Amino acid sequence: MIVGVLRETAPAERRVALTPDQVRELGCEVLVERSAGARAGFPDARYRDAGAEIVDRSELLARAELVAWVKPPVYQLDSLRPGAVTLGFQDPMHRAAAIAELSERAIESVGFETVPHHMAEIDALSAMSRIAGSVAYSEGRQLISGADHRNPVRALIIGCGQAGLAAVAEGAKGGDEIIAMGNRPQQARLAAAAGADHFILSGSRCRILTATPDLIICAAVRRGERGPVLLDETVLAALPSGTVIVDLVAKSGGNCAGVVPDRTVMLPNGVIITHRSNYPAARPQEASLAYGAAVAAMIHLRVARRNTP
Repeated sequence: MIVGVLRETAPAERRVALTPDQVRELGCEVLVERSAGARAGFPDARYRDAGAEIVDRSELLARAELVAWVKPPVYQLDSLRPGAVTLGFQDPMHRAAAIAELSERAIESVGFETVPHHMAEIDALSAMSRIAGSVAYSEGRQLISGADHRNPVRALIIGCGQAGLAAVAEGAKGGDEIIAMGNRPQQARLAAAAGADHFILSGSRCRILTATPDLIICAAVRRGERGPVLLDETVLAALPSGTVIVDLVAKSGGNCAGVVPDRTVMLPNGVIITHRSNYPAARPQEASLAYGAAVAAMIHLRVARRNTP
């Protein structure tokens, strides 16, 4: 199999689909688009040393049997050969027509969005969610007036999925007081293991307000669904000035009524609500290593299936 690794084109995207070490371990022919890994700290020379061939985009698309990316490219994929496979986040909600068009040309689109949680080795979405939760906590904490390592903050983490638990762990690591909120009693054990000091069940605005948090991380969403609004206008109006809310799921509807995707806003009462796309890109090397592990595992799985009589 000939594998191609594209240079990312999404705005502010710094990750790469495979690292040089992962290319070496694949044991197959790999084409890497020029400068594909540069923004993640992996220069072309390291890919060459790992056995990859550095090529331009047009040659890669013409030769590769499997093309790997993090996010779909902004350009058309007209030069892909029939029978090729694209592997990465496919954004099926917004690219349904493009995916259907590729299918008509016998090009398969394999997306990480539909990988179930129990297939951990190829679950790139969970790996990225963990990094996103950690980054979101760190960035949100920086927006709190007067917060530093000498002044622990009180944080409420809404949602006990991968991103929420990673936010819990990030806060606990820094000595902050962490309250985790989930919708099932069984999540209390997971929250405690991640470092939460307290666990509360979601279900009423009173529980959110009595937690008196300095920082709220919103991470309550089921894969493929819209996020429920848990911080409505009434809750927002009752929060004290200076409270910081980071809504990780803004692009899935958001848990916070006042969130605006890719913006930081301050409400009239001094509450700050923030979101930005692509938190994992803030740690491009760490994120590329985690994402590339899932890509490599998926390639090994497909090769094994193809070689099975």
